[in-house]
Amino acid sequence: MFMLDKCYQPNKTHRLIRLGRNNDGGYLVDIESVQGACSLLSFGICDDWSFENDFLAINNVKLFA
Repeated sequence: MFMLDKCYQPNKTHRLIRLGRNNDGGYLVDIESVQGACSLLSFGICDDWSFENDFLAINNVKLFA
Protein backbone atom coordinates (compact mmCIF):
# COMPACT_ATOMS: atom_id res chain seq x y z
CA MET A 1 0.00 0.00 0.00
CA PHE A 2 1.26 3.48 -0.91
CA MET A 3 1.59 5.94 1.99
CA LEU A 4 2.27 9.64 1.69
CA ASP A 5 5.34 10.99 3.36
CA LYS A 6 4.53 12.46 6.80
CA CYS A 7 4.99 16.03 5.57
CA TYR A 8 2.08 15.56 3.10
CA GLN A 9 -0.34 13.93 5.52
CA PRO A 10 -3.08 16.10 7.07
CA ASN A 11 -2.31 17.19 10.62
CA LYS A 12 -5.78 18.44 11.57
CA THR A 13 -9.40 18.10 10.58
CA HIS A 14 -10.42 20.22 7.61
CA ARG A 15 -13.85 21.28 6.45
CA LEU A 16 -13.54 20.27 2.81
CA ILE A 17 -15.86 21.50 0.08
CA ARG A 18 -15.85 20.76 -3.63
CA LEU A 19 -15.40 23.68 -6.01
CA GLY A 20 -15.78 23.27 -9.76
CA ARG A 21 -17.36 20.62 -11.93
CA ASN A 22 -16.87 16.90 -11.44
CA ASN A 23 -13.66 15.38 -12.79
CA ASP A 24 -10.81 17.63 -13.94
CA GLY A 25 -12.55 20.98 -13.35
CA GLY A 26 -13.15 20.47 -9.63
CA TYR A 27 -11.11 20.21 -6.47
CA LEU A 28 -11.60 19.58 -2.76
CA VAL A 29 -10.45 22.57 -0.74
CA ASP A 30 -10.66 23.73 2.85
CA ILE A 31 -13.44 26.33 3.23
CA GLU A 32 -11.34 28.37 5.69
CA SER A 33 -8.55 28.63 3.11
CA VAL A 34 -10.99 29.93 0.51
CA GLN A 35 -12.54 32.42 2.92
CA GLY A 36 -9.14 33.64 4.12
CA ALA A 37 -7.55 34.11 0.69
CA CYS A 38 -6.65 37.61 -0.48
CA SER A 39 -6.33 36.59 -4.16
CA LEU A 40 -6.59 33.56 -6.43
CA LEU A 41 -3.73 32.48 -8.68
CA SER A 42 -4.87 29.93 -11.25
CA PHE A 43 -2.68 28.06 -13.78
CA GLY A 44 -3.68 26.02 -16.80
CA ILE A 45 -7.08 27.50 -17.53
CA CYS A 46 -8.58 26.45 -20.83
CA ASP A 47 -12.36 26.56 -21.21
CA ASP A 48 -13.39 25.28 -17.76
CA TRP A 49 -13.66 28.15 -15.27
CA SER A 50 -15.97 26.28 -12.88
CA PHE A 51 -13.45 26.14 -10.02
CA GLU A 52 -12.69 29.84 -10.27
CA ASN A 53 -16.40 30.73 -10.52
CA ASP A 54 -17.24 28.70 -7.41
CA PHE A 55 -14.26 30.15 -5.51
CA LEU A 56 -15.18 33.74 -6.39
CA ALA A 57 -18.81 33.12 -5.37
CA ILE A 58 -17.51 32.45 -1.83
CA ASN A 59 -14.69 35.00 -1.72
CA ASN A 60 -14.73 37.67 -4.45
CA VAL A 61 -10.99 38.36 -4.57
CA LYS A 62 -8.76 39.42 -7.46
CA LEU A 63 -8.17 36.53 -9.89
CA PHE A 64 -4.83 36.10 -11.68
CA ALA A 65 -5.20 33.51 -14.44
